[in-house]
Amino acid sequence: MTASAAIALAIFLATYVAIGMERINRTIVAFSGAVVLMLSGVVTLPEAVGFISWETIGLLFGMFCIIAALTEAGFFTYLALVLARRLDYNPVRMLVAFPVVTGVLACFMDSITVMLFFATLTYELARLLRVDPVPMVVAEVCLANTGGAATLVGDPPNVILGTMLGFSFNDFVAHTGPIALAAGAASVAYFYLQFRRMMRSKERLDRDELERLEPSHAIKDPVLMRMGLIAFGAAILLLIVHPFLEHAGIPLTVPLAALLPAFALLVLGGNRTSTILHKVEYEVLLFFMGLFVVVGGLEKTGVIGAMARGLAAQFAGSPAGLLSTLLWGSAVSSAVVDNVPFALTMAYVIKDIAAASGAVALSAMVWAVALGTDIGGNATPIGASANVVAYHAMEKHGVRIGWGRWMRMAIPSTVLALAIANGLMLVKYLVHFY
Repeated sequence: MTASAAIALAIFLATYVAIGMERINRTIVAFSGAVVLMLSGVVTLPEAVGFISWETIGLLFGMFCIIAALTEAGFFTYLALVLARRLDYNPVRMLVAFPVVTGVLACFMDSITVMLFFATLTYELARLLRVDPVPMVVAEVCLANTGGAATLVGDPPNVILGTMLGFSFNDFVAHTGPIALAAGAASVAYFYLQFRRMMRSKERLDRDELERLEPSHAIKDPVLMRMGLIAFGAAILLLIVHPFLEHAGIPLTVPLAALLPAFALLVLGGNRTSTILHKVEYEVLLFFMGLFVVVGGLEKTGVIGAMARGLAAQFAGSPAGLLSTLLWGSAVSSAVVDNVPFALTMAYVIKDIAAASGAVALSAMVWAVALGTDIGGNATPIGASANVVAYHAMEKHGVRIGWGRWMRMAIPSTVLALAIANGLMLVKYLVHFY
């Protein structure tokens, strides 16, 4: 190993550990790693800028703007209150319906935002219904992460893998979508069978207080909500049709599919624009940019190439073994460390494996890593950003979950979902549908 490779690897590992410890803001950690790489001479400033996947940043920024508008308008609170009323405030029904809704929403939008609202509202409803909110919140997180595996924009790892390796929204829907649906259904069934008895309150409920939760009062800005929903629908439509438009010679790229509706929303938003822009998660975008540089250092110095060659040699002649290892290895890694740097690293690794051996199609490895990373994050409170948001939301309201309880609830569901994903993924590989 060269000196430059040793420095790049040391900086990457230090960054990775610091992000996992959560003692320092992860954006500061990522940018510090990038700066140290440049100061040490491993990468130059132009190279650092070149390592950043601007397609990823553009797609995220566009979607963040649209979701910020829906958040400001009160869409998520309104949706949850409408759902609770339709279910007649029955906790057992909510144990099934709320996770399903979070899973569907997370297919198309940031799971962090989804859980930020649903975790808080679930707590408030559980308090009024005199039931424990924890099983429902953990189920919502598990379905949000699993549902996010279904599409390109569902989870940050998918955004990274798709934009860096050239896979579209439709590719993810066709290949990871059905598997995520089956895994999600199994998780919902598990939580229902395991915790439905806990959802039956023995205390008398205050129906008057429940009826005062009027959904329409949650809407802060009806006009902004309509504009946000139109922009969101337009973004999803453009993501679906963009491969056909590009084939016809219209240069509509993946980031433009999100940026065009977002910019239209900002232009037509009038004085609401500044509020929307203030709610965009710029810190997440900067975090991604720093990580691209840190992992780019590994790619430039040949560290990732060596990792890819070693992994390919280990599973030479065993494509099924390689795919299963990628799935379960990604799941375990995602459970204990931030899944964004892991997905970014694996994007380079599997690209090099495909180029070096050619034994396993790149697309098949992408689906394995995406499913493992997204679903595996369910297992611990820090496995994904949605977990951290929900965990802290419960603590803020005085509900202490604890790592032990979270893992006892989430790990069986996670293992079940991964086993289903593994089986279906191997079937897909055997029939050459990947």
